[in-house]
Amino acid sequence: MSTGHERQRILIVGEEPLARDDMRILLGSAGFECTVASNVQETLATMEQKKFDAVVLDPQSSSSQAAKVISRIKEFRPNLLRHTVIITDEDTNSEIKDLAERYSIPRVQRKFLLQQLWGSLEALFVHDVLKHGLRTVARLISDSFRDPLPVGVRGLQDRSRRLLYAAGSLGVDLLIEPEAGSDRLALTGQVLDSAKPDRNFDGVPVTLQGWKGPVAQATAQEFGEFHLDFNFESNFSLEIRIAETYCITVPLPVLERARRSTAGYS
Repeated sequence: MSTGHERQRILIVGEEPLARDDMRILLGSAGFECTVASNVQETLATMEQKKFDAVVLDPQSSSSQAAKVISRIKEFRPNLLRHTVIITDEDTNSEIKDLAERYSIPRVQRKFLLQQLWGSLEALFVHDVLKHGLRTVARLISDSFRDPLPVGVRGLQDRSRRLLYAAGSLGVDLLIEPEAGSDRLALTGQVLDSAKPDRNFDGVPVTLQGWKGPVAQATAQEFGEFHLDFNFESNFSLEIRIAETYCITVPLPVLERARRSTAGYS
């Protein structure tokens, strides 16, 4: 959702009224103030009347209109190009895709509109704040320990724990596993960006923080994967430094020491 004392203003540009209304309702429910425009002329006139924080461009199949809108934004409101998102379909023509790549504009597929649009916009606003240094706390959206198990299974064995977190368009997928016969744990994770599925995370530092400071460190690979091994403590947090001045904090749930059996870990 939008942050700050004033709602962030979004300009939605597209020829199809129903598609514009769908996005206006979706973003309005997320706390954004939305204005719609159907063509280049309306877009320019609206931008002269109001100051906008971001633009959502829905070109449908009209690459020429998309090019004109982007050209006008670049000419009259160049800063808005960094806050522009393009809606695409599976059959979107290559010219629109080339346009998005040329100006580094994030794309959101229409079939994932509900899941990705507001998160993609939030990510753009976050990158602006990065210049002043920002630490975002990721929210837990899934924990395998909350999943029901068949009768008689729970308590018989120590299970691996799967955790999913979200911070804007970024997702963090974690798997925590006890190492057999020891008090050590292994954590395997991956960082993903739903707004930019092909984003390269190579070299991103990942630090596991314990009570007394860092206990393990790793560097993410190209596709966001990383691995950490560490001694048991009940409370940890994971810090992922996406950019020099932008860090995601992932608060891990309280961990329990693995139980031993006559056969070691069961």
